[in-house]
Amino acid sequence: MTDTLPNPLRGEATCRIGDTDLVLVVEFGRLATLCEVAGCDTMDLLYTRLIGFHPKTVMAALRVLTIHPEGDKAARDLAHKAIAELSGADEQAFRKAITKALAGHINDGKKLRGETDHLTDLEKAFDAATSGNALSPS
Repeated sequence: MTDTLPNPLRGEATCRIGDTDLVLVVEFGRLATLCEVAGCDTMDLLYTRLIGFHPKTVMAALRVLTIHPEGDKAARDLAHKAIAELSGADEQAFRKAITKALAGHINDGKKLRGETDHLTDLEKAFDAATSGNALSPS
């Protein structure tokens, strides 16, 4: 794993593919590049393919979204190593990482702009609510 901790505000998340640990970053410019490389016309299609573990899109994502503190060449080499090890067994790890990176990018971006995170507000409301159901007689 790289020596730096992922920055969720930037849309970073750790991911393990095979025996390779890497950090993926979701930035709008990288997403635009990924759309082009993966042949996606919309962000919805890109998200669907990423979460659906579409092989070409996942391989492109590893190449485009991988970062390394030592720079682009180190990131590219690490991505190529991960791509060479990539298999269906990595689906859960990739899905978890890309979801975390996308959520961090979107939600923390909204916070920076002062926008409300309705999902968090909803979760707080559920946590504070008391059950309206009567106790079971059993």
